[in-house]
Amino acid sequence: MSDDPPVLRTEGLGKRFGGVGALSDVSVEIPAGQVLGLIGPNGAGKTTLVNCVSGVLSPSAGRVFLGGSEITGWPRHRRARAGLSRTFQNLRLFPDLTVAENVEAGLVAHGRTNISERNARVRQALEAQGLDHLQRTPVGSLAFGLQRRVEIARSLIGRPSVLLLDEPSAGLGREETAAMRDLLMAEKREVGFAILIIAHDVSLIMELSDRVAVLHEGRLIFLGTPEQVAKEPAVLEAYFSTPVDGHVAH
Repeated sequence: MSDDPPVLRTEGLGKRFGGVGALSDVSVEIPAGQVLGLIGPNGAGKTTLVNCVSGVLSPSAGRVFLGGSEITGWPRHRRARAGLSRTFQNLRLFPDLTVAENVEAGLVAHGRTNISERNARVRQALEAQGLDHLQRTPVGSLAFGLQRRVEIARSLIGRPSVLLLDEPSAGLGREETAAMRDLLMAEKREVGFAILIIAHDVSLIMELSDRVAVLHEGRLIFLGTPEQVAKEPAVLEAYFSTPVDGHVAH
């Protein structure tokens, strides 16, 4: 557990859709430079949590803090300007625009108008994701794995303090997932932003995360290090169908 103050914190977060509770009393925090993995079965509330944090949904209960400020009622563009960025499970790119134009769109919420600065930011973001040679290529013509990189580059161009990743490895092969992981970790080390990541890929969560939060039926049932998760029988049996650090779920 880090002694550093959290850059992102939720306090008793809850969300109801009519009479159905999708999220209940979830409190997590992430210090700068750390990764919190979020796992649980389908319908556990993982994406609902990220949507409440990012402003896609308004929570029914609880509060969200970014740095020292409560952002619970803030609109999405204000959260983005304050340093919160996210990706989506389903790609939300502009297929007819070029790679560079899609990445540059990540600066819109920041209101940056200096052309030379914008060009420099786009160039740096493309280089960091290994996309500089594709900057004039229409995104719709790229393979899916490269489109994922474009989305990540767009989410990072505004230099966020917190990056929310919703299933970033979905649809990727093993080599593409490994490449994405390495690029993310390299940027995290250099910039020091915090990451909240949802993934069904257990190995990706275990490799990336400093801590792992386990949701079940909208509630937080376990929070600990990857090593602790790998030794927790209830978590292994409920959520893992592949070996994790020598343990196999039944």
